[in-house]
Amino acid sequence: MHSIPCCKRRGCYNAHVIKTFSATFLIVSVLFVLVLPLFAHAFPFGGAIGTIVPCYNNAIYASLGPPRGGPYIWTPATRTYQFGPPRHSGQWLLGLASAPYYCVVSIFPVIVWPGTHIDMMGSSQ
Repeated sequence: MHSIPCCKRRGCYNAHVIKTFSATFLIVSVLFVLVLPLFAHAFPFGGAIGTIVPCYNNAIYASLGPPRGGPYIWTPATRTYQFGPPRHSGQWLLGLASAPYYCVVSIFPVIVWPGTHIDMMGSSQ
């Protein structure tokens, strides 16, 4: 009795296709996971500053009121237009924010306030 080569046996083709498909799917999945963080998803925000606090980590915490309020954090990486970074309560901010960020309010005891990083913004005087 002699052995039949793989290409003549039944199911060998299917095994080859499944291996090729699995390898391709794995490569595409890994590339997708690695490239996904390169796409930024920002959302609009805006409102008057109620509370403004300078942070030890070279940032500025601003708590905004309506219409799109919440805790937002300005950093030197923020693209800032005309009137500069947030400066005082009552100032209006409008822009795009995206990722969670933090503000170190106190070093001892350590107090950290969470917020959303401001990607780009404009402000009133």
